[in-house]
Amino acid sequence: MEISLAAQQQQKLQLTPQMRQSMEILHMSALELNEYIKQQAVDNPFIELQPAKETPLSHYAGGAQPDWWQNVDLSGDATLESVLLEQLACMKLDRTALSLCSWIIGNLDDKGYLLHSKEELSAMKGIPLAQVCDAVSLIQSLEPYGVGASTLAECLVLQLRQQQESSLLVYSLVQHDLVSIGQGKLKQLADKYETELADIKAAITVISTLNPKPGALYSREKPQYIMPDLALRQLEGKYEVILERSSLPTITLNHSYLSMLEQNPSKDVHRYLTGHWQAAKGLTDSIERRKATLLRTAGVMFEMQAEFCRNGILHIRPMTMKQVAEALRIHESTVSRAISHKYIRTPWGLYELKYFFASSIHHADGSMVSAIYMKERIRALIAAEKRESPLSDQRIVALLAGEGLLISRRTVTKYREQMNIMSSAWRKRSLK
Repeated sequence: MEISLAAQQQQKLQLTPQMRQSMEILHMSALELNEYIKQQAVDNPFIELQPAKETPLSHYAGGAQPDWWQNVDLSGDATLESVLLEQLACMKLDRTALSLCSWIIGNLDDKGYLLHSKEELSAMKGIPLAQVCDAVSLIQSLEPYGVGASTLAECLVLQLRQQQESSLLVYSLVQHDLVSIGQGKLKQLADKYETELADIKAAITVISTLNPKPGALYSREKPQYIMPDLALRQLEGKYEVILERSSLPTITLNHSYLSMLEQNPSKDVHRYLTGHWQAAKGLTDSIERRKATLLRTAGVMFEMQAEFCRNGILHIRPMTMKQVAEALRIHESTVSRAISHKYIRTPWGLYELKYFFASSIHHADGSMVSAIYMKERIRALIAAEKRESPLSDQRIVALLAGEGLLISRRTVTKYREQMNIMSSAWRKRSLK
């Protein structure tokens, strides 16, 4: 056996504190960044705050090269996403499976549920449904148990499987009778399962120990009010994205302290002033990067959503973060962080940027329409229904099919529930 030494060159990106700060500031909402800047101003004598000024959208040059940090895929700390990704990293997954699982994890809501059905995820990613199902099953095996579910029942069943002690009665109640439990129909459930009322109550006690929102443990506290970063305005016949005037305070640097460095101060004073000067410059640079990335990202988004700009919500077109990332030549995760917790004021109302990345539905003519459009059509059909004979979800499917809109009953049910619209049975019962 021969042992030899060989030198090998390897390129590796090391994240400096300044790089990490840039990533963290990009992810912050306007409200969070506002508070962060104020705290930095208290701690740093070089930082002085001035009222914010409105900034027009800079023209995006398609050939411009992005900064290094826009292509860094950096996970935050103590979030549901980071907890799940950390577990994935311990598994022996190939690059394709790891990438798909990471992308699906990014499509979980704050409660840990899938934002889209497996079929929609398959269509959005352009990969076989079986591959998506395998990735979702893998995610569902991670802790906290119950994440990656599409419905409350599925979330609870995933947790029951981990306990391995629950009876068939508990499983059946979770899968078929959560509504009846919520309505307090315990006697009817006892008759249905031909068992004692005490058994039903004992099963419900087991169910009550489960967590209906497994991802909520890692959810960030939501701000009490919204401070939009951006505004969509019509200027000289065309729509442009600009920074909101009151979004962020403007930082100015106090040069009087800088002049003290030229007076040969002691080592301690020199170290103190140099450190705070560099911190102040780093903060302003990170904020400028955030502004530039946010404006460029939103600029491309609303170029793609030109019909929305002119005509409103029903004209939102299908759009993915991947499309925006490719147009900007940056990492998809940078788009995700740039739009996270960011809001824009438009002529049609106030919207979170993430709202515009809706899944798409096939039209009979082969074109695609956004899920937002489908929800509005469902809402309109229900609003126009006869109150004494409300439309069932299957009837809504048939009516939409008549318009050339192809959608499953399950998806109609999901969209209806997301809009907090009760079932046809409930709507009919409310008349009594």
